[in-house]
This record gives sequence, structure tokens and C-alpha cells, in this order.
Amino acid sequence: MLKTRRQALRLSLAQVEVDTKIRGKFLTALESGNYEILPNDIYSRGFVQHYANHLGLDGNKVAAEYVEERGGLAVGETKAPRLVRPKRLVFTGPMLAVLAGVVVMLGVLWYLLWQFSSLAAAPSLAVTNPVSDLVITGGVIDVSGRTTPGSDVNVNDSPVLTDTDGNFSEKVALQDGVNAIRVTSKSKLGKSTTVTRNVLAKLPKMDAAEVGVPAALFDGIAVAVSVKETTSVVVTVDGQPAWNGTYVAGKSQLFTGKNDVSITTGNAGATSVTITNKVVVGKKLSPLGKEGEIRRNQAFAKDTVIP
Repeated sequence: MLKTRRQALRLSLAQVEVDTKIRGKFLTALESGNYEILPNDIYSRGFVQHYANHLGLDGNKVAAEYVEERGGLAVGETKAPRLVRPKRLVFTGPMLAVLAGVVVMLGVLWYLLWQFSSLAAAPSLAVTNPVSDLVITGGVIDVSGRTTPGSDVNVNDSPVLTDTDGNFSEKVALQDGVNAIRVTSKSKLGKSTTVTRNVLAKLPKMDAAEVGVPAALFDGIAVAVSVKETTSVVVTVDGQPAWNGTYVAGKSQLFTGKNDVSITTGNAGATSVTITNKVVVGKKLSPLGKEGEIRRNQAFAKDTVIP
């Protein structure tokens, strides 16, 4: 009867199982009369009543017929389901304090291990510019990249500054031909990483004749800059950029301004200046500093006195 009604309603056993929450094997047993796997108690009678009501039949009547078909309900076999409740874990104050202490200790231990591994390992070093085997026309190039924060960076054995994130950038003077640019990063424990870039520089030929400054005092500043070795030079006149590039050996250039001329050189020992302003005429400083010294923003004003 149950099976015929279900098929008439075009319902599958799987759909009935979902709708009634009665396991499929019990539905199959009810429809086939295979009662051996069903307990003969009030719960199986409830299955029949619920299933019949779901199919639109009289659940009480069908359940009564089911009990009659089984010869009545067995006495003493009905057992109410036992609900086993899992034990709850209760966190007490002392337990929470211990857990917090363990978490803090693990965090400190992890941080110390991370710091030690960072210091013990060689620093990371990525040179973003220049790329490998670069060919350029000019005498100066920007060398930039990133290393492990706190590491010391040298470009061709000259120290350069890094920011808090380990980024660095430095201008490097090139000689005509192949230049090997060696970037080294060294950690506080002496571990180092080196990256070398080869750059082919093509420099224009320069006239080695030295330019002259005015031979008389005037209300302004004139500075002739010359080098005996190839080096990078940056010049500003009255606060405005006037030159940023490489001087090849023998190059000389005159800069004049109303108020001041500022010079930055990559090799003060190879750089000379001759000055005329409103107080001195043709005063020469040779060299501008020590060999290999980087002299930054050396300023000469119209009233600068040079002994």
C-alpha cells in the first residue's frame, strides 16, 4: 500500500528520505514487508504513521494495520533513546592565565628564532638597476636596489645609505668601456652577499683644454670646474640644476651665476676649481679634497673669500 501510493505520487525513496528524515533502509523494509530489521516497538509504529501521513494517507489507520500485521507490539522492548551530552570544557581563571603565558612564551620564542635566523643568514640583495650587460651612452648611472634592512651596502667598496626598508640608490661614474659595478651587502654578523653588474659605457670625446674665469672682479660668481680623472659631477647655479653627469679626465667647464654655484663631486682629489667673484680673481683650489673623497654641495658665493 505504501509503495503503491508513493509511486502514484511519483516520489522516489531518496526524496521521501529527505522529506521525512526516515532512513532509506527502513522505508524499503516497510514497503517490502521485511520487518526483521525494524524494531517491534512504538518507534517503528511512529515511522509508519509519519510515512503514511506524508503520502496523504490516514497515518493512524495505516499504523494500526502495521501493528496488526506484526501481531502486536512486543512488550518491554520499547526503549527511549538516550542522549549522551559531551562534557563541556570549562575555562577557569588560572587555566586562562596559564594559556596566556604559554602563548606569550611561544610568541617570544618564535620572534627570537626569527631574529637569530635573520642575523645568521647572509642578507638578501636585489639590484634593480642596472640590469646585466647593459650598454649606455654617458658617464654616470644610477645603481639602486634593496637589501635586508639593517645591512651595510657598498658600491665598488664605497658605502651608500639605505632607508629603513633596505632600499638604496647611488650615482656611479663610469669610464669609457666595460665597467664592473660590484654591490655588496653585509649583515651585522659579517655575512655578505655580492652582486656584480657589467656596464659598457660609451663616453663622448671631450676637449682637454681648460676654460678660464673672468680676469677681473665682478658682481657675481664664476667657477671653472676641471678633473684629472673621470668622475661624476653635479652642479647647481643659483639653486637651479646646471650639470649632472660624468666628467672624463681633462674636462673643464665654466659656470657663472648671480649669487652662488654649488658643486658635488665623486672624487674630490681629482677635482679642481678656479673662482672669480666680487672679492677674489682667478683663485684656484686644487684639489678640492682627498683622493676618492665624495664632496657634496661645496658652495661658492659671490662674496666668498678664499685665502
